[in-house]
Amino acid sequence: MSSLDFSTVLAIGIHDMKNSLALVLSTVDGLLESEAGSAPRDVEQLTKLRYEARRLSDNLVQLLTLFRTGRGLYQPRLAPQPVYELLEDYYLLNRPLFDHRHVSYEIDCDEALTWPLDRQLVISVLENVITNAVRYTRSRIRASATAADGWLRLRIEDDGPGFPSAMLGRRGADAEARLDPAAGRTGLGLYFCASIAPCTRPAAAAATSS
Repeated sequence: MSSLDFSTVLAIGIHDMKNSLALVLSTVDGLLESEAGSAPRDVEQLTKLRYEARRLSDNLVQLLTLFRTGRGLYQPRLAPQPVYELLEDYYLLNRPLFDHRHVSYEIDCDEALTWPLDRQLVISVLENVITNAVRYTRSRIRASATAADGWLRLRIEDDGPGFPSAMLGRRGADAEARLDPAAGRTGLGLYFCASIAPCTRPAAAAATSS
């Protein structure tokens, strides 16, 4: 029997776990809908479960995408996408979390704006940035999109405390060097965003928390 490279086995395992988590999230969404009139504590527990499952799913997607990109196996699938609808679809998919945390979501984008981008890659970046923003914001999140000089800029703002200064300004090797699980905040999400943004050319995603 020929032996497989461990990283390949790990990638296969991540793919299977991601599919299982998708079923978990689908089930939790169904329970949240059926428990709409139930005790607040039941809904709160389900919402927390959904948040953690979504967060784990996001991490798996990031790891799998980084693996494929590093091996030259990931080819961005650029296609014209209505940007407003993309930002709106993200909100609708995660509305239970926003409602539970009493966080408002505002979209500032020309509804006619269309851009060639890899929808799945951009959704992954939005999942990473906004899911964390919902956790730390006080009451609102604003998603905006503008096109200028041949680039698409996506900007996510919230009214929370913002990133610690040590996590800002990381690029390339510096971002990779600071992936430290012992620090509590590993920085994987920021590293993922910095690595993926160039893959969305001619579109680019930039995100901030303020």
